[in-house]
Amino acid sequence: MASTLYILLPSKAMARELPDWSKFARPFALISEDGTILQQGQQILADLKGLAANARQISLLLAASDVSLISVKVPPMSATKLKTALPNLLEDQLLSDPAELILHSTVPAGGMCTIAVVDRSWMESLHDQMKIFGTKKLTAYALSMTMRSASDAMYAIITPDEKVIELAFRPAGQTGAGLTFNPDVNINSQTEVVQQVLQTLSLFGAESGVNVLLPSDQLTTYQQVSERDSVLAQRFHFQAVEWNALIANLSSSTIDLMSSVSHANQSSFDWRRWRWSLGLAAAILLINLTGLNLQWLSMKREARGLSDSLTQTYRTSFPKESVILDPIAQMQQKINLSRKFAGLSTPDDFLVLAAQFGQVWDAVTAGKQASPSVVSLEYREHNLFVKIKSSGLLSLEPFKAGLQEHSLVLVSSTDGILQIRPRRGEGK
Repeated sequence: MASTLYILLPSKAMARELPDWSKFARPFALISEDGTILQQGQQILADLKGLAANARQISLLLAASDVSLISVKVPPMSATKLKTALPNLLEDQLLSDPAELILHSTVPAGGMCTIAVVDRSWMESLHDQMKIFGTKKLTAYALSMTMRSASDAMYAIITPDEKVIELAFRPAGQTGAGLTFNPDVNINSQTEVVQQVLQTLSLFGAESGVNVLLPSDQLTTYQQVSERDSVLAQRFHFQAVEWNALIANLSSSTIDLMSSVSHANQSSFDWRRWRWSLGLAAAILLINLTGLNLQWLSMKREARGLSDSLTQTYRTSFPKESVILDPIAQMQQKINLSRKFAGLSTPDDFLVLAAQFGQVWDAVTAGKQASPSVVSLEYREHNLFVKIKSSGLLSLEPFKAGLQEHSLVLVSSTDGILQIRPRRGEGK
């Protein structure tokens, strides 16, 4: 069954503090095309090779704090022009050089589009890290775009990580955002940390309810802290986070932030899925080529046998001949020469050609009021050249048919001159 391996990545800030972040366990899920979770948990990247081998593709979920989502108004333009214009549209909102960033936009709707901005060096680093999975198709999406959303409430996802807490939230009717929350080093109480997190989320969802998704082992702690404040207790609703909530808004139109990173090195085609089909096709091609070669060899042996037989027949008939290049042509020459010595004509003699041409000519022009006339006859190299007047009046198709009945061939009919010779095999 085709499936996708999803991996929730750390934020760029945390990865910089932990250079070997790939050696820390990351949340993952192997999900089939129909949405069934086949396997989930937390493992380091190296231990996910087995799952990746059976997956159709690998999709990375980037921390919401690493991707900026900006809604801008755009004039009507093609997708190509829009891609080129993205740096200019965000000129006043970017602090970094656009060359150091990856910019992708959604399809404009109602004159507006959402532009996703992410650091290029971070994406290239992730691409290099994922090479351990081989040539699998690799995609990357912002968690703030794929997470569950609602039109009347804010959804937030709390992900405790090494030394930090990752927050991803999507206010009602707005684009998503994210924040890497660094607890105050002077705070030793888990309760105070939770209280700071809830107060931070309250600032972004001040006018609506807040649905908070978080690990099940911290569900009780957050509920108890919120119940101490009656305002928070009314606005915040907690539930255990599930993978279906993390990718609820993922679709074919979701921006793939990995699409422009070393695109030439990414494989969009899983060759291993088709290895048996390709092997069968190669075997069929090999069998056909072998059969064709065997048939060619057989025909070549047959042709050589016929040529040797003709040569032997010619040697038997004319034992004094020492040079044999074309037995059939040379045999015809001998026959024609013998006919001449015996006082008989040959098909390529002038008189024979002229007589046969005359019969065909009379048959073609008979009964016609306007017909061409013969100006002259010339005989060269066993060919008859007939110069005619008013050649446009001559119907070539009936004339060629008449020549064919007399074993003659019309070689050419240019400039009012007809070149006629015996059919091959009958004359020289």
